[in-house]
Amino acid sequence: MAVYRFRVTFEDNEEVYREIEIKSTQNFEDFHNVIIKSIDFDNLHDASFFISDDYWRKGDEIKLRLAKDVDVKNSNVPATKLMNKYKMASLIDDPHQKFLYIYDPKTSWTFMVELLKILADDENVLYPKCTKSNGLAPKQHKVNTIATATVDDDDFDEDELPADDEAYALAHSEDEISVLEGEEGEEEMEESDSEEHDDEEGEFEDRAEAGYEED
Repeated sequence: MAVYRFRVTFEDNEEVYREIEIKSTQNFEDFHNVIIKSIDFDNLHDASFFISDDYWRKGDEIKLRLAKDVDVKNSNVPATKLMNKYKMASLIDDPHQKFLYIYDPKTSWTFMVELLKILADDENVLYPKCTKSNGLAPKQHKVNTIATATVDDDDFDEDELPADDEAYALAHSEDEISVLEGEEGEEEMEESDSEEHDDEEGEFEDRAEAGYEED
């Protein structure tokens, strides 16, 4: 029984690859599962292999599962090749056979798969298996982080400190500003009333003294 050794390479980074060995009698779904495991992806999405030529052009597709909207009873719909129905040997006719492997159609993770060598079966080995891992696989799901900025006096030189109005706006929300401005207005009115009262008392004292002197 033959064993195929494939190299599976990330299309976007040829330095990251996995070498995988699989029996000729095992199927493409077995191959799919071991690829996903070797790169630590979640195996929750659809996938396809495409028979490829030397220029990595897509040929016939071998799908993981049927599309939900496919009418299998309609004779006009081409028969879909399913991974669990096709053994590896049935679609390999070149000693350097190539496939394109695409995982998760929404993100289209794409891999170049090339047959490196045909080996004899080792009864003591459990296939399929990853025999070589080169480079760290990228994260399947990218995490978006929102940066939060804080303003501190230490972040500015003395000559570069924000203007008073800008610092005031940075330090207080609109609601706080309106409340504070209201309080400042009240304080200004109180000070004004107090000054007017002092002026009236001063005038009264001046008149009193003038009257006293006349007497």
